[in-house]
Amino acid sequence: MSVSLRVAIADDEPRIRDFLWKCLENLGHQVICGARTGRELVEQCRELRPDLVVSDVKMPDMDGIDATDEIYRFAAIPVILVSAFHDDELVQRATSKHILAYLVKPVKEADLGPAIRIAMHLSQCRSNLANLAALAGWC
Repeated sequence: MSVSLRVAIADDEPRIRDFLWKCLENLGHQVICGARTGRELVEQCRELRPDLVVSDVKMPDMDGIDATDEIYRFAAIPVILVSAFHDDELVQRATSKHILAYLVKPVKEADLGPAIRIAMHLSQCRSNLANLAALAGWC
């Protein structure tokens, strides 16, 4: 990817946070924070306004899906969710929110790059639609 993004990551497992951090840097992105809880992720996103969030689902305080919902109340930041779980209920819950990509652990660096490109493309499409709707007076 030619564009370097400012990325916030969140996972309660230090080993996974470190892995995601290294992968994102290897892909040419700047990790600006590494949250341990959903609440910490929300606070860091409010303060730092990253271009992208990569978050685990299951975390203390607040899970990644609820954190995404909170983040979207103040900024339309694209989110990639990572989880060891892939049951239909969880995936349905994620797709009904603002999640733009979903990766099942163990995440591979080779999978993260395409997920980022897709999430950023979808985010741009969403933004373009919102702008068109505003111009047309639909919002």
